[in-house]
Amino acid sequence: MAKNKRPRRILRGLMYLVSLLVAAALCYVGVLMLTGHFDGLSQPEAATVSPLDAGQTTNVSALASAFGAPVPCLPGYAMQGQALNTLYNGRTVRKAILQYDGFTITCVQPAFASPLLLNSRLSLSMETDLTVAGLPAALAENGAARCLYFSTDTAAYSLYAPSAGRDTFLALAAKITLSE
Repeated sequence: MAKNKRPRRILRGLMYLVSLLVAAALCYVGVLMLTGHFDGLSQPEAATVSPLDAGQTTNVSALASAFGAPVPCLPGYAMQGQALNTLYNGRTVRKAILQYDGFTITCVQPAFASPLLLNSRLSLSMETDLTVAGLPAALAENGAARCLYFSTDTAAYSLYAPSAGRDTFLALAAKITLSE
C-alpha cells in the first residue's frame, strides 16, 4: 500500500510546482504590462510616417493633410502651423503645432504618443465635465497657465495658454472644432 501513495505524492508535488511556476509567470507578465514594457504589443503598430517638409502654413486643411488626421482649429482666428516628424519610444510619430495669438494647439499621431504633450509644470484638475470639440478633456493648471488634453482614436491633442483667465480659456476651448 505504501508504494501506491508514493507516485501520487510525486504527481501532486509536480502539479503544485507547475501551478507555482504558472502563477509566477502571470505575475511577471502583469508587472511588465504595468511598467509599460509591453507598450509595443498593447498599442497598434504606428503607421509608417513618410518624410515631411516641416514648412510653415496658415492653411488648416493643408496642415491636417500633412498631419494625417483632423486637427483642432479655431475658425476665424489667424493661425501659423507646421507638421513635423519626431520620435517617441523609438518610433517615428507625426506632430502638428498650431500657433495662435496667446495659445498653442499641439497634436500627435498616433495617439499612443500622447505623453509628448504633457506639461510637467501643470497639475491635473479633477473636473469631469469638460469637453473640446465634443471630446472628453482633462484640464491642467498652474497659476494663469492652463492646458486641456483630449484625444480621438488616432491622435492626441493639447490646448495650452501660458496666461489666460479660466473663463476666457474655457470659452476659447468651446469654439474649437476638428478640421476635416
